[in-house]
Amino acid sequence: MRLIFLLLISFFFGSSFAQPAGYKIIKDPASFKSKFAEASQKIASIQSDFVQVKNLSMLNDKVTSKGKFFYKKSNKVRIEYASPYQYLMVLNNNQMLVKDEQKTSNYNTRSNKMMQSINNIMLDCMRGTVYQNKEFNVQVLEGSKDYLLQLNPVTTVMKKMFQRIEVFLDKSDLNVVRLNMVEQGGDNSLMTFSNRIMNTNLNESLFAIR
Repeated sequence: MRLIFLLLISFFFGSSFAQPAGYKIIKDPASFKSKFAEASQKIASIQSDFVQVKNLSMLNDKVTSKGKFFYKKSNKVRIEYASPYQYLMVLNNNQMLVKDEQKTSNYNTRSNKMMQSINNIMLDCMRGTVYQNKEFNVQVLEGSKDYLLQLNPVTTVMKKMFQRIEVFLDKSDLNVVRLNMVEQGGDNSLMTFSNRIMNTNLNESLFAIR
């Protein structure tokens, strides 16, 4: 279950707040919050390539994965790992499908607190509703080319697993371009999105739970 969670949000915790180099706290967080929600409402779908780099602090090593990401408003996500191994995760309403090279598993996120958290985090990043997620406090910082939403955990479960989640937004359209998850043990996973195609017609079969 923990592995599924880490892979899924790879998506983006201690209560202390660290300000990264090159970023400063925005002057008008209320205005940003409004603009972020407005921009997210214009997104009907996203199709994107991604590269995920997981840094393993204990082994001083990196694991790089590549694949495709799909989102369809307002509650459907597909993360399809293609290399170095094949791995598929699909969120559709309150249902989740996880498929690797050996087996396929289905989950109802309503019946599992961790799965429900997965569902909420992924969708909040796409829908611009991270401020409504009560499991995190959100700090917004501004860099030269992007905004950084730093999500700091407030619940016991999240604090045990993560130091923070970092969501990077392109300044031009406020879409997610990078997602960084920092674990309590020092490992982190950075997912970078590229070749984004916005508001195209995505077939419902991409999000089928079988």
